[in-house]
Amino acid sequence: MSNFDQVRNKKVFEIIVVLKVIYIVLSLIAILSYLSPKMNEKNIIMISLVGSSILIFMMIYFVIMTKRYDNKKSINSGIIEHDGVKPGIIDYIETLVMLLIFYGVLVITGVEKSDYKLIGIFIVLISAIQFGKNYSIAVSVLCFIFIMLIDFSNTALTQKQISIYFEKDLILITAIFIVAFITGMYVDIEREHCEELKNLANKDELTGLYNHRFFQEYLQNSITNAENNGKEVSLLFMDIDYFKNYNDINGHQAGDLLLKQIGRILKKSVRKNDIVARYGGEEFAAVLPNTNEQDAIKIGERIRTAIQNTTFRGQENQPDKNITISIGVSSYPTRAISKSQLINTADDALYRAKSFNKNRVESYHSVLDDLCKQMNIQEDTIKSLKTFISMINLKDRYTYGHTERVVIYVKWFAQMLNLKEEEQIQIQVAAYLHDIGKLEIPENVLNKRGKLTDEEFQMFRSHPQVGVDLISHIKPFKAFVPIIKYHHERYDGYGYPDKLKGDEIPYLARMITIADSFDAMTSNRPYNIRKTHEEGIEELRKNAGAQFDPELVEKFIEMLEKYKDNF
Repeated sequence: MSNFDQVRNKKVFEIIVVLKVIYIVLSLIAILSYLSPKMNEKNIIMISLVGSSILIFMMIYFVIMTKRYDNKKSINSGIIEHDGVKPGIIDYIETLVMLLIFYGVLVITGVEKSDYKLIGIFIVLISAIQFGKNYSIAVSVLCFIFIMLIDFSNTALTQKQISIYFEKDLILITAIFIVAFITGMYVDIEREHCEELKNLANKDELTGLYNHRFFQEYLQNSITNAENNGKEVSLLFMDIDYFKNYNDINGHQAGDLLLKQIGRILKKSVRKNDIVARYGGEEFAAVLPNTNEQDAIKIGERIRTAIQNTTFRGQENQPDKNITISIGVSSYPTRAISKSQLINTADDALYRAKSFNKNRVESYHSVLDDLCKQMNIQEDTIKSLKTFISMINLKDRYTYGHTERVVIYVKWFAQMLNLKEEEQIQIQVAAYLHDIGKLEIPENVLNKRGKLTDEEFQMFRSHPQVGVDLISHIKPFKAFVPIIKYHHERYDGYGYPDKLKGDEIPYLARMITIADSFDAMTSNRPYNIRKTHEEGIEELRKNAGAQFDPELVEKFIEMLEKYKDNF
């Protein structure tokens, strides 16, 4: 619920409270005015007790109502009102109590002769302001029934007297009905108008999903509610695979139609209190309140499967002959402790899904955290490393995805070679850090599509040494210095920075060289065309003994075959 809605609802609540107070006070005044000529000491005491009891009841009632309003405000701050304003059981009971008070006032103040039948209009006004036209008309009909019961219940009246009271009351009932109809209709129109304005402010015009602004507000409210109630909130980040390719081949109008179709599928695939937003371009986000990570992954899989199994116009021109979506999942507070961190971790998980062949659901998991904990590296050092990696990520998203994939490759590679546990951890951390020196390379050079100048090429050649300079003062990372420094050396001695040859190159550095090069060949990069895995393997064998350790090349290819279902 927006701040505007909260302010508006608070004012409406205050109006309703004032009307209820006036109604109760007028009912008491009506009773007292009618009974005052007949008052004696006993009646005065009785009326005082009844009046005091009613006032105490009113005070308790309004305290409860205020708390109920605050609870509703808290709950609604993170929940979408899908069905508009609907009365609950308590609201029906309140209306019934007010009608019974109305009936009681009429009975006490002269039955059919009562001059206080007009106070029934307050019940209708309250009902119209709270719940609109239909509810207020229903209440006006009940008022009519109560008045008719009063008029026709007195058997001592003649037909002529009944007709006189009926005619007078008919005018009154007509007035009450008109008030119910006009006020209720005005309230409905105002609510519909507000809803339309909110839709214009909160909805994406193309897809009809919520927009980025509303997403940010709703996510923050959901996190606040989760924190207050000890619950979890999960976030899905979704990106249509190869959307640029689809747009280029089929045109922007077809691309817009695809976005609309995807939007409809996303809305159907989530639950009532989940919201789906267009985050930007071909990216979507879904906020899942009161949902843990495992349930969020299931919802993500449901979305992925639904899109994969839907036939879209022009999908035959896509690389996989299908329209698919990649999804990243994170949750608060399991994986993140703030809104910004939740968004970043979901985005990281999405990029991981995009990096590993797309059309998959990936949850956020920090391998670096696990590795550093195993090495007893201090939390501050881990944070510094993450800051470096995040900075590179902002400059060059390829480097981030590349690093993640190289870590996975060397993990499997190290297991395949039965390396010691200490060496397995070392090579994975080194893989995370091997391109950290690119932090010093300007963004325009990192993402340059054309041929590099000699100066720019030298920047790339210097990144291993820059990486070493960044981590050499961190004592736990000294073991990684040779691996990072020499991961661009060649087996034939024509690499850099020191032109080491053969076994002079550290064993773990030779492993990373192969994993690093294979991923570079089989990934989309600004300056080369992506090779298939088969073409990448052929290239490794072609350069075995020159760029790569020939024995390790065959072991690496053996590892790729073993884990081929994971790609």
